Amino acid sequence: MAFGMDRSPAARTVWLQGLKEARKACGLSQAGLGAKVGLPQSHISRIESGAVDVGLSTLLEISRSLGLEPIAVPRVLVPAVRSLMRADSRDGSPPPRPAYVLDDERA
Repeated sequence: MAFGMDRSPAARTVWLQGLKEARKACGLSQAGLGAKVGLPQSHISRIESGAVDVGLSTLLEISRSLGLEPIAVPRVLVPAVRSLMRADSRDGSPPPRPAYVLDDERA
């Protein structure tokens, strides 16, 4: 998901919908995601509905559990990133492998 730092309610709704779609694409229920990140299903539900504002550490943990890597993209590059994401999702090919591995992902 690549979204600018727009704090409007509409932007927040789009972002939260993206998390929900990613959870479903991973085949996880709210309870299943909660089990992976150590949160009750009810809290995952409140996050997805926008009833709670999550902290950065929770956002990172949830995102990474869904195979997403939140990154800070310079605002001027957001349209290019969105274009790349659309192009990648249309061709049916697997997403590109990252050029790096985070320390906590090493086997």
